[in-house]
Amino acid sequence: MLPKKNRLKKKKEFEAIFENGRTIKGKNIIVKYLGNGLEYAKVGFIVSKKVSKKAVERNKIKRQLREAVKQTDLKRGLSIIIIALSSIKDVPYSEIESDIKKTLKL
Repeated sequence: MLPKKNRLKKKKEFEAIFENGRTIKGKNIIVKYLGNGLEYAKVGFIVSKKVSKKAVERNKIKRQLREAVKQTDLKRGLSIIIIALSSIKDVPYSEIESDIKKTLKL
């Protein structure tokens, strides 16, 4: 679990990133980011029902994404949204981790 200060929680934070942020596309994820002016990074995750109808599978994907983000060194002062694509459910964790590391080298 990410510490509370590193989580994006408010709808306004998500909307600001979608309206003004930049986008990077990886194999299985899309990363949207925007500067937040803080000394630390904030991260949010989106795994829609298009990825899987089953909540168990969506939550498993979110846990894998969170763990992969913990393993990477995030730049300070960024708010980041990681959006899972439908191809992510058939991919092993090691590939998810490498995809996150490649796309988060901002």
